[in-house]
Amino acid sequence: MAAERTFWEKATAAHVYCLQGRLRGERYSRHWYDLAAIAKTPYFAGACADQLLARAVAEHKSVFFVEKDAAGAKIDYFAATTGQLKLIPAGESLTALENDYAAMLEDGLLALNQPSFADIIAQCCTIQDEANRQAIVSERSKAPDELTVQAQKLDMGY
Repeated sequence: MAAERTFWEKATAAHVYCLQGRLRGERYSRHWYDLAAIAKTPYFAGACADQLLARAVAEHKSVFFVEKDAAGAKIDYFAATTGQLKLIPAGESLTALENDYAAMLEDGLLALNQPSFADIIAQCCTIQDEANRQAIVSERSKAPDELTVQAQKLDMGY
């Protein structure tokens, strides 16, 4: 799988966790660790810029991974790709994720000298902001084209 696709797969998984507020088993914090690692590579910029890929991942997950948020509402994966990506959980969810990361470190699942959980969350905050910024810019750049098409449909020859 391409690194850009891996980014969006992991970002949408983290997005779902943030909306549900519950872990889906052990070692789930690896997604945030991987996102922070990808952000340090040239693939991150490409992933953020590839809105077609982001929407393809959202479409796939909308069909095959239907999920509900903490309130029971269906999660909209497309929101994660259009400027509403959420990578930073709150409250007990953040604490559970931190404990999961500490367990991964303790079990030796990651190489030595790994970043602290706080550093990973800070990096993911930056990732969230940049992915959302680029998605919003992309949506705004599409708007004039869509408006032109709508205007052409309404043009009655006046």
